Amino acid sequence: VRDGTVSWFHGIRYIPRPGIDNSLANNGGEEGKDLFRSVVNELCRELRPNMGFHPFMFRDSGRCSLRQSWDACWKYECRNVLQREWGCALRRKISSVGDDDDNDNPNNACDTPFQKNLLQVRHPLRTIESLVAKFCIGGIEGSVQPAFVVFMNALFPQHNFLNMSCIEAAGNYVVEYNGAMITAQSRGYLDESFHVEDMTPCAVAELAGFVEESALHDSSRDLVLKACSDVGGKAVQLMKSTENSYNKGLVSLDWDDLLGGKHGSRKKEGDRNLQKRVKTLA
Repeated sequence: VRDGTVSWFHGIRYIPRPGIDNSLANNGGEEGKDLFRSVVNELCRELRPNMGFHPFMFRDSGRCSLRQSWDACWKYECRNVLQREWGCALRRKISSVGDDDDNDNPNNACDTPFQKNLLQVRHPLRTIESLVAKFCIGGIEGSVQPAFVVFMNALFPQHNFLNMSCIEAAGNYVVEYNGAMITAQSRGYLDESFHVEDMTPCAVAELAGFVEESALHDSSRDLVLKACSDVGGKAVQLMKSTENSYNKGLVSLDWDDLLGGKHGSRKKEGDRNLQKRVKTLA
């Protein structure tokens, strides 16, 4: 078990590469490879710090200066990281008993391997609210931040996020991202998923394998067991975030806010397509 959690962008290891691992373009032919190269180049063209991605999050190759937030070296490193990490977990082989097969093959490995892979989710409306609060310029009726559009169009080019209202862009991202994770879990690449609203730290630690006899670090296991033996302690209470400050009373949505024709939507009045897709995640 490896301590800690990683950012949303590390989920790119479970997202198919556009034009190579999915049906876009000609699925791995020259046209598909060109599509993949183009979206990688677009993501690496400049630093977009509010999106929570920098190649240093994945590794320190020692090539680029940490005194420079972005330059030609970091652009090269960005392209190299994305070409390796995008869909890397999906290229790992799973044996018939559910274990990694050929896991030592560097062509199948991600730069940051984990013993257990967990997907933490919230109620989808709460996630959409946070995204709207952070990325909608001018509020719920406003336009989508350009950096968000660039990232979403790159990750999920089957959509054109530029033509969506901000709520639609946030909602479609939540559907596509979680859909990719659910597909990965169904194929054995993710171990478990959990709703953070319904979990205690001890329950998450158990899912992650910290309490197992086979836990990699005895010291971590001992600390977890000690904390979880305290019946009145925080470790056995439902988790409550005290860190996320993007949406403190700014945005509150209900299901009807996802209907077509609302909040700048260009879809037919009352269209329920997005609402239905988001509800499947609730």
